[in-house]
Amino acid sequence: MGNRYVVMLLVLSLVVLLLSGCSSEPKTETVVIADSNEVSSTDQSSRPFQVQKIYRLPDRFANRGELLGWSSGEAVIASFGAMTILKRGTLERLTYPYEQSKVISGIGKVTSNTILSPDGKYICEVSPSSLETTLKLISLQDGKEREIDRISTRNESYVQYVSWSANSSYIGYLVENLVDNGADSLYIYDMGSQTSSKYQLKGIVKGDTLLSVNLANDGRSVLLQLLRAKQGQNKVLTLGKVSGKNIEFQYERQIGGDSVAWMNNDQFVFLGKDSSLYEYDQRNGELSVILEKVLDFEFSPDRKNIAYTVYDQNITYVGKVQGRNILYNEPVYRGIVPKHMYWNPNNKSVLLQGQKKLDSLQTSPTDSPSEESLIIVLK
Repeated sequence: MGNRYVVMLLVLSLVVLLLSGCSSEPKTETVVIADSNEVSSTDQSSRPFQVQKIYRLPDRFANRGELLGWSSGEAVIASFGAMTILKRGTLERLTYPYEQSKVISGIGKVTSNTILSPDGKYICEVSPSSLETTLKLISLQDGKEREIDRISTRNESYVQYVSWSANSSYIGYLVENLVDNGADSLYIYDMGSQTSSKYQLKGIVKGDTLLSVNLANDGRSVLLQLLRAKQGQNKVLTLGKVSGKNIEFQYERQIGGDSVAWMNNDQFVFLGKDSSLYEYDQRNGELSVILEKVLDFEFSPDRKNIAYTVYDQNITYVGKVQGRNILYNEPVYRGIVPKHMYWNPNNKSVLLQGQKKLDSLQTSPTDSPSEESLIIVLK
């Protein structure tokens, strides 16, 4: 009887001990169910990217103007009325809080082929005529103009694919000659020396179709997109290097998207046919996958952040670039499929423009979804 009493006391003591241990550190969890479209940011303190504010641009900027990009950390510009390269329009600036725009004073009317420099200080305008095509720089600060080049069009030469290097130091443009096949040339304008140099493209053959130009920040390397005739008109990306008076091709790969970007003078990023985002290093020929299932992307000016979209999603993500990895992939906006993404010069805001997600009531085949432009401010 005594032994049985002792055993009962031991069991009772053990139960009390377990219960007291469980109750000494209570754990609670709060679940908040939102009853509106607003998302609480109280649990985002540990996240590297937080949406601080979203500004919707006026409808005319999204559906009637041609967005060119950022002219400063808190201002975007667009052209209005320049529907064709022969019809000129006005430039307008939209500043914080992005409600009312103003025509940029001191700037005359511009053509539809007007390209804003990445630093927002200049536009490069292409003005064609029956005899020649003129390229000129226009300062957005004081309206001063500087002629870059004047290309004769009498021999059926056409200026195409004008683009800036990411540091706004160089302008590249192709001159295609339809009469003398194979005489396509790449011109590179140096903003520092204010001179333009002509280079012959070695590697372009009959039937190839050039599509775009993307210069490295040193003005010595260039990425060309083209349709290769010998590869069944597949789109390829070629790496060219300045060699004397020529551009010599050193690397080529089939691609699946339109966006390419230089990370530095040796490494560049592009979309493959498998929708993977690749990085290539021309110093050692190393090819790496940094993201998968990517539809489009845009790096911040400092190359430390990336905005991108993926297939089958109406979501824009932002991630942090660390080496060959993209970390902290955060969704920052849902509801549109961006066709343009622009980071501001401060690397803190992203301008998106694209089609709104189709509404369930929008069932008529004649209905076309409207465009939407918005600025996402990150903190």
